[in-house]
Amino acid sequence: MNTLIVILLIFGIAYLAFFHKAKDDSVPELKSWFSNQLLSISDNLEKDIELDRQGHYAHQGKQSFRPQGSITYTLLDKNLSRFELSQFSELTSADIESTPGYLQLSERAKQLALEVRLDEVEVEGDGVETWHELDEYVYDFPRFYTVTVSGWLD
Repeated sequence: MNTLIVILLIFGIAYLAFFHKAKDDSVPELKSWFSNQLLSISDNLEKDIELDRQGHYAHQGKQSFRPQGSITYTLLDKNLSRFELSQFSELTSADIESTPGYLQLSERAKQLALEVRLDEVEVEGDGVETWHELDEYVYDFPRFYTVTVSGWLD
């Protein structure tokens, strides 16, 4: 009887290891997550632009209080760090650009005569060390997305 339980347990673990796919890595759920972030960016866009014009927007690596005329937003995960996706993730830039959040942000930027650009950034060699990069046997190099809004300074 114990042998049967052990065999079932081993087959159950093997099944999960080979066939289980995490739900939060599914394309529809990721699109929904990123869309909500982009809606928030769209809602706060004018306030962020005004802060940049005054020199008070907290740009990454900012050294002065000069307005920069562009803001780059990094799409974040639930822990407020950049949302790193596996290189094997099926989500593409076109998927993000088709979300209601991105479309609203693009429309808002168009009304303000601004440009919006979605960039896919590979983590490998970006200067930020993650635990994935510390494991020399991992061949999955993650990527993350940024959205840049620009065009209010000439």
